[in-house]
Amino acid sequence: MSNQMPHSLPEFVDPLRLAETRQTLKGRVAVTAMPRLMAALDMPSPARGEVDVDLAFSVDGQGVRRVLGSLHAELDAICQRCLQPMILPLHVNIALGIVRALDEAEQLPDEYEPLVLASVTEGQSLAAIIEDELLLALPVAPLHEEGQCPVRSGALDKVIAEDLPPEGKKRPFAVLAGAFGNKSGEKPLKQK
Repeated sequence: MSNQMPHSLPEFVDPLRLAETRQTLKGRVAVTAMPRLMAALDMPSPARGEVDVDLAFSVDGQGVRRVLGSLHAELDAICQRCLQPMILPLHVNIALGIVRALDEAEQLPDEYEPLVLASVTEGQSLAAIIEDELLLALPVAPLHEEGQCPVRSGALDKVIAEDLPPEGKKRPFAVLAGAFGNKSGEKPLKQK
């Protein structure tokens, strides 16, 4: 039988004790509590959003103290194709083996990634644990979903076309057209 912690998540946790007592943490953590994540996404401050957290601490049949669960978030990001704001959905499944040192991490079964405790005597920042997992799950270059990026869908071409002056109106940079292969029918600049 597992005990569930209240909806309000603690700032610091003792993963070893939580595993021994088979605790479950469910709730939300603000993205603003994760400065490295905000920096990686080049997010404006203050960032919006929260991460839904569902973590179960336990001990497996081999005696490995572990954290299993999932994280769900919709993060503000910048599409690296069109450089426009976008929502980046992240769904991360977690399977961590709790260890006190790096040499213990090498002993973990393959199904676990190591959660190396910073200090056995002090609590661990729950936001930092969550932030590490989200950082590992980030794409190298966030991109809009297929068909939603203005650059790929032609929507950007439409926006640019709407900003162009109607035919016959004075076009302040039309003189430059000759330098780049005149397509407008206007006379190119004369070379000296």
